[in-house]
Amino acid sequence: MSRVILAGGRELDATTPAGRALARCGSVAVVTVAAAFRRPDALHSQIKAWAQNLSLEHAVSRERRSDSVAVDYSVVSAVRRSDALDPEVYGPIAECDGVLVLDGSPAHFVSAVMATPLLDAIVAARQRGADVVWSGAAAAAVCASMVDDRGGALTVGLGLHDGIVVAAGWEGWPRDRRRRLWRMVPDRLLFMALESGAAVCSTAEPEVLASSSSPDDWTVLGGAVEARRGGTAVTLEHWRRPTP
Repeated sequence: MSRVILAGGRELDATTPAGRALARCGSVAVVTVAAAFRRPDALHSQIKAWAQNLSLEHAVSRERRSDSVAVDYSVVSAVRRSDALDPEVYGPIAECDGVLVLDGSPAHFVSAVMATPLLDAIVAARQRGADVVWSGAAAAAVCASMVDDRGGALTVGLGLHDGIVVAAGWEGWPRDRRRRLWRMVPDRLLFMALESGAAVCSTAEPEVLASSSSPDDWTVLGGAVEARRGGTAVTLEHWRRPTP
């Protein structure tokens, strides 16, 4: 079963659970829309370094066998909405078994990808079995109610997941903004607050996950995660490596 991974940021740091979430994938499409305001040369250097570090993890995990392979990556360099409409830009998503959607500006991300072929391509990748990581701003944006990091209010997101609300980079939120956000989240929704580098992974089928608010449908890959529903703290299970 393919996985949806929601990350709190630091997705290009291969030492974090967020950065290692796609370590089992051989080919990854890196979607840059939310990171449009970062310097392209610096961003591409970071992506290259991340892929190289992940390739080293492949080698270590496979005991440095001669058949170990590097992580192949393609950068989906979408900056504006017109890019999200261009088949030549989003085309590489169809060829990959993992998709990494970078952190950045949630408002820009939603305005650029809502109801576009690029977003459809990411959803289709998940449906055909690819793992998809939504990090930081993107993790917040996939919810129907999106956390706007500029003021901590709820606004309209992409609506891929109706039963959850996600806040990323939680360690940087002042206490008063945290409390204000807690009060805004409807009791029926599952609220997940992820510190930078943390990640949670889906355990349910896509048709269930789209509307689920159950804590049982998510597991913590690592890092600090706080979850609440109905004003009460709830516990998410921690992922355990399958026994051989």
